[in-house]
Amino acid sequence: MRKACVLAVFAATALVAACGVQPTGVVEAGPGPSIRPTTGSAVAVGGVTLYFVSEGRVIPVTRPSDGFISPEGALMLLLKGPSEQEAAQGLTTFVPTEVGGIGVSSGDPGYISLPFSPRKMSGQAVNQLVCTAIAAYSAMGRTSSAPGMNIISPDGETYFQACKSG
Repeated sequence: MRKACVLAVFAATALVAACGVQPTGVVEAGPGPSIRPTTGSAVAVGGVTLYFVSEGRVIPVTRPSDGFISPEGALMLLLKGPSEQEAAQGLTTFVPTEVGGIGVSSGDPGYISLPFSPRKMSGQAVNQLVCTAIAAYSAMGRTSSAPGMNIISPDGETYFQACKSG
C-alpha cells in the first residue's frame, strides 16, 4: 500500500511539474550542413577540397571532380568562388579574383607565391589559399611536417601561414 501511495505522489508531482510548458511548432533552422570530411576514407576519389568562408570561419568543402586536380588547379577553382549551390548555403570567399598568377610548390614547408604583397589580403583569404593548397598536396600523397606554407610576395617578403579551419 505504501508503494502505491509513493508511486501516486510521484506521478502527480511529474504531472504538475510539466504544467506550463507550451508545445511549439517546428522551428526552421535553415538547410542542413553539406560539408564533407576532407581526410580519411570519406574523401572520394575524384574530389577536390576547397576552403571557403562561412560565418567568418574558413571551412573545407569537397567538390566532385573528374580526376586528379593539381594544387594550382585547386587554387584556380578557389579563385572562381563558390558555386551557386555553395553560395546559397552561405559560403563565400575572401580571395580577390585578381590574385591570378599564383605559384605553388611543395616542400617542408611548401610555398605560395603571390603577384602582390599578402598584406593586401585578409588573414582569412590567405588562410583559404594555404588550406586549399595543403589539401591538394595531401590528396596527392605529399605531406609536410609543417602545418602551413610560406607566403612569398614579388619583392621577396615571406611569412609563414598555418592552415586554420573550422
